[in-house]
Amino acid sequence: MQQALNRARGGRSSLARTIALVLGIIFSLTLAIVLLSLNGILGNEVTSQINNQAKLIMDSMLAVREYTSTSVNPIVAPINKQSLEFHPEAVPSYSATTVFSILKKDPHYSSYSYREATLNPTNLKDKADAVEAAIIEEFRANPNLKTKEGDRATPLGAFHYIARPIKISKSSCLACHSDPALAPESQLLTYGKSNGYGWKLGETVGAQIVTVPVDAIYRSKWRSLAATSLLILLSFLLVGLTTSAALQKLVLGPIRTMSARADEASIKPEAVDFHEKTRSDEIGSIARSLERLKQSLIISMKLLNEAKGREP
Repeated sequence: MQQALNRARGGRSSLARTIALVLGIIFSLTLAIVLLSLNGILGNEVTSQINNQAKLIMDSMLAVREYTSTSVNPIVAPINKQSLEFHPEAVPSYSATTVFSILKKDPHYSSYSYREATLNPTNLKDKADAVEAAIIEEFRANPNLKTKEGDRATPLGAFHYIARPIKISKSSCLACHSDPALAPESQLLTYGKSNGYGWKLGETVGAQIVTVPVDAIYRSKWRSLAATSLLILLSFLLVGLTTSAALQKLVLGPIRTMSARADEASIKPEAVDFHEKTRSDEIGSIARSLERLKQSLIISMKLLNEAKGREP
């Protein structure tokens, strides 16, 4: 009996390894598919989050510009014409950039930026750099282009930007930007006569550009993906160990036992009983088949012994 059990154990390790290999392949493929799908979903969420943040800031700055243009400028502009001191609060771009500079004091927004870049600005700090100038020229070449988005790499990291054209849509703007002779004296004393003039009605002179840092958002994405991957892997390991234990107890164990009894039955069939025959599953079906085979063997051995006993 012990020898039979040893032979059965030898077969068990091979079957156990096969089952473990199959489960490992299934789990690995499932994990790869889940992670690829999850990476795509999180990637879309990150892109949406970045765009929403940029658009929120852009819309907020547009609201500031509109408020300045409709509510502040009518009050302050007459003062600028009568005074030698220029009050920039009347300028929508000044209001927007000032409000955003206050927002940047919040550490959460310290890496964000808002620019009203212009090809020919009144204030030289608003002069467009090479990248910004290229964006403005694209707006000038395509008047139907309302928004442009893209990514920009800088020494401080990767940024996503959203840009909208600054177009001279109101003739009131030309009072300060068409001819220096028409500009308020206070403006000329503050900014001079060389920059920010010659603008025309309907002309695209610059672009509002919001840049949003993306490195931190992508790091958060990868942390979420790593945590999810670990959770799925642990779940698969738990399922695999539980499945392996269940297979050992419900399938492999009974098969080994029946195999050992079948070996013993080939020598002493009357001493062997296949207890698993009472089960209603496939293991029980195999046990009943072995039981019938054992009974047939007993009958055959009995007939053989009787035939030997009748020999002269």
